[in-house]
Amino acid sequence: MEQVCKYVYVLAFLFVISVASYAQGADAQKQGQEIFVEGRCYTCHTIKAQSAEIEAAKAAFAESKGVELKEDEEDGDEKDESKGGDLSNIGNERDQKWLSDFLKNPKEFFNSDAKCKKLAKKKYRKRFKGSDQDFEVLVTYITTLKYGDMQEAGFESCLIEE
Repeated sequence: MEQVCKYVYVLAFLFVISVASYAQGADAQKQGQEIFVEGRCYTCHTIKAQSAEIEAAKAAFAESKGVELKEDEEDGDEKDESKGGDLSNIGNERDQKWLSDFLKNPKEFFNSDAKCKKLAKKKYRKRFKGSDQDFEVLVTYITTLKYGDMQEAGFESCLIEE
């Protein structure tokens, strides 16, 4: 009987740890989404796999700032969002180091053809400007996006392939 109690305690302990880890993971994901929204990353990128959550984060952020979303920000301006493509599967396509390097200096990662050079010079292609902590949270969040390819048909990336 004593040995059965030990197993029950061990199982209960493991259950509590897994629930706590899940809660931390969910909180980190929410923080990452908030940074994605606050940085207005959604103006060029979609995360179709989490579109409802991103829309809710956009609404919450706008409300917290006492502003209304512009109509194109509420519905998503498809033309702008497609510039950078969908990130729903970026965690399967790029590792944490690559994403960190890219967010610190994205211009170095663009192809040299005329169209891509022009995109790389645009104001929205600038490096991440938040705090170091926000940067780490955002990179961690982005690496968890492993939902499968949801890229728009015909999307052409301007990034240099490795």
